[in-house]
Amino acid sequence: MLDIKDLTQEIINGKGYVAIPNLITPQEAETARNLVLERVKSQEQSSGDRSNKARVYGLIYQGEIFERLVQNPTLLSIIEAILGEDIILGGFSAHVLYPGASRMGVHVDYPYWAMSSPFPAYPILEIQVIWLVEDFTENNGAPLFAAETQKLATKPDVKQFESIAQKVTGTAGTAIISHGLCWHDTSENTSDRPRVSLLGNYTPQYIHPLENNLFNYQSAVFERATPKLKHLLRHDWRSQQEQMLAMKFKMD
Repeated sequence: MLDIKDLTQEIINGKGYVAIPNLITPQEAETARNLVLERVKSQEQSSGDRSNKARVYGLIYQGEIFERLVQNPTLLSIIEAILGEDIILGGFSAHVLYPGASRMGVHVDYPYWAMSSPFPAYPILEIQVIWLVEDFTENNGAPLFAAETQKLATKPDVKQFESIAQKVTGTAGTAIISHGLCWHDTSENTSDRPRVSLLGNYTPQYIHPLENNLFNYQSAVFERATPKLKHLLRHDWRSQQEQMLAMKFKMD
């Protein structure tokens, strides 16, 4: 049984991240990976462009597996314990590192990278989720995290990062949940196959979303969407008679 309180404390006051295995099955992870690679192939054929990295946006509309992932109950219980109940899905994309891909560059997550450093330590403005849809190993581009740097609330110091960062590896079906201020990077993919991850950005509702959730809009998704998914995407629109949109706060 997972201890949600301990996990949230580790993200806020501990290392700044946790890795939770077996949140989805290896079969579900493989399904998600294959869908991403199919989409990437289609994008490259239409654009004629190919580099050693690729991104796929609008994942919500690329397959039902993605709808399930963003509202995973265990995941949301941790995120809501940190950010409160009125969270939104600020973005959900896939990141593909082909063999030979270099590091992305040390960074913090949105909205912090759109702000001036030093950053506000509180309230916490973002939690990121990295879904491992295949095994992340020492040589295929596993992420690097610098533990406890979320406490600094500053722009990353590259020299300091290189001295303390560690690779976070894991098996397919694992989710890495991290504080948006925790310094991190991708490592190089020196393996012989593409490495795929899914990136979820969760913020309080008062943060402007990183991605446009109407990108590649598919009406069928909202016709079958759960109330939780509609809330995450802010498609639970209220009456036009409401002058203000209410926000829920937790007062502990």
